[in-house]
Amino acid sequence: MKEKFFQNKLALITLLSACGIVAVSMGLRQTFGLFSDFFVKDLECTITQFGLAIGIQMLFWGIFAPLFGIIADKFGGNKAVFIGFVMDNSCKFSN
Repeated sequence: MKEKFFQNKLALITLLSACGIVAVSMGLRQTFGLFSDFFVKDLECTITQFGLAIGIQMLFWGIFAPLFGIIADKFGGNKAVFIGFVMDNSCKFSN
């Protein structure tokens, strides 16, 4: 007897949703090189300054990803996302 790969529709919907979120978020990070000329012209910075900003962003992403993974494991993914949302918006409004 052959088992179903997905036991129910909820598992399939969850998997497709997660794939969509990763594709959108990673696609955004992977395409900065395509748009770097536009950023450099509009922000009036050098390509080196732009590269440094992207490098710092990637460094912080690498530092905080495991920390938010720990938070998600201990308290749940919804609380980790909410904390990230609050931190992101507090940084935007402080400028």
